[in-house]
Formats: sequence, structure tokens, C-alpha cells
Amino acid sequence: MEQTYRSWKAGDISDSQMAMVYFIHRFAIDNEDKKLKKLIRDIPYEQILEKYQFKKIKGKAITCLQKWISGEWNLTLSERIFTPYEVLNFQARGIRPVTMRFNDTTSPVMHRKNSLDFFVHDLEHGYMFFHDEYLKQMQKTFFHRIESSLETDLWKNRLQDKEFREKFYYMISDMNSHREHYKAYLRSILPVGVFSQYEFLFE
Repeated sequence: MEQTYRSWKAGDISDSQMAMVYFIHRFAIDNEDKKLKKLIRDIPYEQILEKYQFKKIKGKAITCLQKWISGEWNLTLSERIFTPYEVLNFQARGIRPVTMRFNDTTSPVMHRKNSLDFFVHDLEHGYMFFHDEYLKQMQKTFFHRIESSLETDLWKNRLQDKEFREKFYYMISDMNSHREHYKAYLRSILPVGVFSQYEFLFE
């Protein structure tokens, strides 16, 4: 895996190839999976993804990784955690970022127990962003409108409130859903009677 990492840093292999190698090796190491470690030596990684049962890993994460590798879904890999506004910008452009903490594998990462857990969580978000074309386009439009509205004074006073700001960050960076869910969530975090100012986001 170290050689693959160096190749990725040099730009010689793609983000998706690095992500695949990282996921399989990290899973084998974290779970002390001797069977998987043997498979890594014997068969191609793509076949492992297709055939192996990764216990406690949701199928949507594996599907996202496979679609990424095939070039069907547009994700980007980074070693740093993006800010909520950076995630918003990516999603407004139809891209979902994925974080790989290559050199810090055991420490908790934000609300996840370790780097692999955080990485898989990002893949799950990728699935929710891309798995349905209609929902993907709806999310892109919504995030683009949010991003554009941030250039006005619409959110200025709201974002000075810490509690609202944290909930807003969750909406723009950690919620991949549908229009009615976004609408209900935003209505729930706004003061009573002001939602009409924000309805244009859902037109």
C-alpha cells in the first residue's frame, strides 16, 4: 500500500484506484482479516470488491467505490477534511469529496471512530448523492442556490448564532437527501415566521 500511496501522491494513479487499495488494505488490517490479506496477494482488487463480504460495511459504500472506479460517479479524494463550505462547493458542481487519513489510522475523526469509518461514511454520502439521477440534479440545484445565496446578506445574522451555524453546516455538508427533507429541516432550524424568505431555494 505504501508504494500505491507514493504513486498517488506523484499523480501516477487515480483517486479511485488509491481509494480502492486504501479501503481493502485498511479493512484487512483493522479487522485482522487473514483471508482478505491472502486474497490481496492472489487476485485483483476489483475482484475482491465484487466477491468479498466486507462485514459491517454497507453495500452502498461498496457500490459507490465500484462506480467511482468505473468512472460513472464523480468523487474526489483528499487527505484533509474539507470545511462545510468546501463540501457545499463540490456538491454544487456535482462532485462528492472523500477523505482518506493515510497516516493517522486509529484516532477518531470528527464523529467517526477512526479513519476507515470516516472514509466509509464519505462513500455512503457519495452513494446518496449519485444513486438516483433526479435526486442528484435536485441536490446540485439546491446546493448551488445555497452557495449563491451566501453571497448576499440572507444568512449573515443567522450564522452568527452558534447553534444555527452548526445545524446549517450539517445541512450543506452532511445531508444528502431530497427537496422535501431539506425544506422541512431548514424550516425546523429557522425562527418561526421567516421561512418564506428562503422558499426560493426550493422553486
